[in-house]
Amino acid sequence: MQPRFIRVAGVVAGELPSAVPAKRNRRRASAIVLGLAAAVLASTGPAGAAPGPVNAAPVPANAASGPVSSTRAPVVNRVMSWNLHAGGEDVSAQAREVARLRPQVIGFQEACRADVKEIQSQLKRMGLTYYVAYGTVRGDRWNCGLWGGNAFGQAVLSATPIVERGNQLYSQGGTEERGYMWVRTMVNGKATWVYNTHLAQAGQRTERARQVAELTRATRSRARAVILGDFNAEPQYAELGGMWSSRFRDADPDCGRAENYPACAPTADANPRRKKFDYIWLRGITAPGGNTVVGSPHSDHDMVYAGLR
Repeated sequence: MQPRFIRVAGVVAGELPSAVPAKRNRRRASAIVLGLAAAVLASTGPAGAAPGPVNAAPVPANAASGPVSSTRAPVVNRVMSWNLHAGGEDVSAQAREVARLRPQVIGFQEACRADVKEIQSQLKRMGLTYYVAYGTVRGDRWNCGLWGGNAFGQAVLSATPIVERGNQLYSQGGTEERGYMWVRTMVNGKATWVYNTHLAQAGQRTERARQVAELTRATRSRARAVILGDFNAEPQYAELGGMWSSRFRDADPDCGRAENYPACAPTADANPRRKKFDYIWLRGITAPGGNTVVGSPHSDHDMVYAGLR
């Protein structure tokens, strides 16, 4: 396993020893907190007010280990992607993680509808109100059990009203149904199309390539677009070629089409090492501060967020 690390603006800010790379080890290890040096200038105005700074608030490496921020307003230019690990985690702890980061828009993957509703409710009690849209790919009890609201897939939470929304299954999901969803909402005071997806799992590169082709066709007319998601593929994999050729760029400035360009921050537990699977793809938008990867003991994926301009 490679050591875990947090990257801010493409610079490695600190490392965790390889003894705690995976979720099962993180849960048995003592919490390790790394302070990330950043300016704290969060916007407190309504949507459409002067935008907040990029990557505005300092975030501990293990966000669950510190107090929830007393600044309740979301950071108006911050978007976040997180795979919730479908129904097997502490939902209250996940809500606290989100509250600490205060994103304007959140894309969840492997999300049980009842869990998302509970996260939304707990965030409201912490002073953060979000609108929600669901991208259901399974309407039965599959991964979510009785507690999952009988629906599984993606979800988007937005601090400003969601003007348009939609959901589409891929023509070939692989061994599980997969799909993408979209909303139109405000990010940094600007109308923005936000897509959220989860591609086919390991060993299904052909299916992932088809899914990327369908996703890029769907976003072709969107000049200002963000795609959040778990792509189950590293940047150099052939199936992601369609993303790069469609003028999308990852918010991580160290992630490019070439392998180790120079070194993307890993985001997910995988074999035989941790890998970069989680993305914030941008077209017509920049992320001057790059992206930040924040480890969590409450999923097998890290949280990834970026400040957009």
